[in-house]
Amino acid sequence: DRLATLEAAGSLAGFAWANPHYCWPVLHCAGEGGHSMGVEAKGLGHPLIPHVQRVANDFTLSGKGTVLLVTGSNMSGKSTFLRTVGINQCLAQAGAPVCAESFHASWHRLFCCIQIHDSLEDGISYFYAEVKRLKSLLNAVNLSQQPPLLFLVVEIFRGTTNLERLLGSESFIREITTGNGLGMVTTHDLELAQLEQELTTVTNIHFEESVEGNALRFDYQLRP
Repeated sequence: DRLATLEAAGSLAGFAWANPHYCWPVLHCAGEGGHSMGVEAKGLGHPLIPHVQRVANDFTLSGKGTVLLVTGSNMSGKSTFLRTVGINQCLAQAGAPVCAESFHASWHRLFCCIQIHDSLEDGISYFYAEVKRLKSLLNAVNLSQQPPLLFLVVEIFRGTTNLERLLGSESFIREITTGNGLGMVTTHDLELAQLEQELTTVTNIHFEESVEGNALRFDYQLRP
């Protein structure tokens, strides 16, 4: 156990040495000292994207039951941004510096529904695999005695028809806003953006694209 701890600490130290421009995170427990659950970061970027290509964003996700609904076209940066938040939260809780100018967060259990696979061997379709994963998320977010859950969901219910996806996504989002957690959900169903008018815990954010000549251009900037 001590050798494993030493090896892990050495890896984190090497990571910090290789990235001197990263910042050290500030972590707290939700509810202690007046701190709420959430993440607040400035200049947040993905550590696996080279510095010359990386686009950083300021980001705030705060408050029990908060859901940020992320929209935007394909390739606009939605999934990468959710991964950016998740990997930096993992680095922070592991004891490493994070790819940001500043990073304040509460301790979280992390739950992702990002890369789902079907299984021919097990007879599980993509949709069924996704439903099982989302059901596990609901179970996890309802554990009130555990630390808050930070959930990251990409393209919710993408494995079914438009009508079923819209109805299922709306019901699911309403349910997770009542649990012990907060997070982000990406979608192409713009009708879901109307939930912001009904639920104070839902906020819309998006990524944009533009057309220049005959090519699409993405700036990967997070917008309200």
